[in-house]
Amino acid sequence: MIHRFTLPNGLRVVVDPADAGPLVGVAVHYGVGFRSEPPGRAGFAHLFEHLMFDGSEHFPARGYLAEVLAAGGDASGTTHQDYTDYFHTVPGPALERALFAEADRMRAPRFTATGLAEQLSGVEGEIRQALHEAPLGGFPWPLLPALLFDTHPNAHDGYGDTGALARVTVADCEEFFRLHYGPGNAVLTVSGAGDVARVQRLVTRHFADIAHRPAPTPPDLAEPDLTEDRVSVRRFPGLRPGAGAVAAGYRLTDPAGGLEGYLAHMVLAGLLRGQRRSGTAGRIASAECGFFGPLDALTPDTFTVTLRHPDGADPQETLSHLDRALEAAADGLPASRVAGTARRLAAALHRTGHGPTARARGLGRLELLFGRAELHDELPARVGEVGAARVAAAARGLLTTRRATLVAEPAPTRPRPAPRPGTPSTRPAVSGTPPTAKPAMPGEVPAAEPAAPGGVQAARPVVSGVVPVAEPAEPGVVMAARP
Repeated sequence: MIHRFTLPNGLRVVVDPADAGPLVGVAVHYGVGFRSEPPGRAGFAHLFEHLMFDGSEHFPARGYLAEVLAAGGDASGTTHQDYTDYFHTVPGPALERALFAEADRMRAPRFTATGLAEQLSGVEGEIRQALHEAPLGGFPWPLLPALLFDTHPNAHDGYGDTGALARVTVADCEEFFRLHYGPGNAVLTVSGAGDVARVQRLVTRHFADIAHRPAPTPPDLAEPDLTEDRVSVRRFPGLRPGAGAVAAGYRLTDPAGGLEGYLAHMVLAGLLRGQRRSGTAGRIASAECGFFGPLDALTPDTFTVTLRHPDGADPQETLSHLDRALEAAADGLPASRVAGTARRLAAALHRTGHGPTARARGLGRLELLFGRAELHDELPARVGEVGAARVAAAARGLLTTRRATLVAEPAPTRPRPAPRPGTPSTRPAVSGTPPTAKPAMPGEVPAAEPAAPGGVQAARPVVSGVVPVAEPAEPGVVMAARP
């Protein structure tokens, strides 16, 4: 059973007493993501996530991170569209120390010119790696949102321009912290501690004296309707011949106002992924709800399908393979096939949402975005109940919805921005403990098959302060041209 309480300073707390054995998960979600960035500040939310690991009043010079590693735990953070999260896995006896450390940086982080320069260097390395060195860097994200959306919050590039980020000052960081990182704009989640009363005492002891600050005005995410389909063709010099791809993006139904329809889109995406071996030209490589996982963002979010695209082919011919698959779903797929896909997705949700840290992150994310932490545990059963009629309705909706299509074709050379003077050739350690592979997102349904040949990634891009080497991830500096 999930327990909640709110401190007088506005901090919302979720306690999950599920038995996790010797480990406890702690997560803090702040209601600020890259859609909160005003014009001229693209990439700042992600840069700031890195800076929050530099130290605080009682843990200077990344002292807490060293403690966590020495105790056999880990800590990291990620930046998303509408939130930034910081999470720990620690042995049970270290819970109070973890809460003290999170309270310390919520109260008094330390920003220095040296730390800012080091973290900026790390972010520049991520941008090079994810966008300018990857064969399909920026495809489909962040190029596709710039084509599908028109307003700055939804369309802008959350990685930002390194030249503009280089002008960020310590005073800018202090102001961003003051505006967005108050307890009234955060959710603290503890999973696996068992004793709810003890957790409440510890949280009150360490967080209650943090001064209240009003939560910032949320960004206006309202988006005008598309009046026509949009298509943009981009040529990627690092892409080998025959490795082209097409990404079709649709604006996704709002889960806050229509969860049943959203869950039907999740099952529809699973059914489309199941057709990935049905040929070469136009073969579906991936289909996903949300760029960073299901239920990971407020509306508007995106339903994205990527397909193989032969060199010189008409993009509309490639898209016809997708349209035929949607038409088949709209006409009504066999109930047994839909039920089997729904069961597999439900099992994947159980699997990826298991464990103290996965639970802490999933509960906190759903509480912050939708006020429904319990949805983390309800989702597998609710997805498993989705039937053919609801999937058919979702498919019919996509067939009558305007879409944006991003076409990736090979080109001879890749232009790369010159690095700033002093930019290192290798990336320093940043944002907690760099994982060697993408961490599983609570509620995330991984693709069932490997990426299609030619670099079309079946797995969604990561939104993290630590970008794995093999994935085209994070916001980038190359924007999709408007048609």
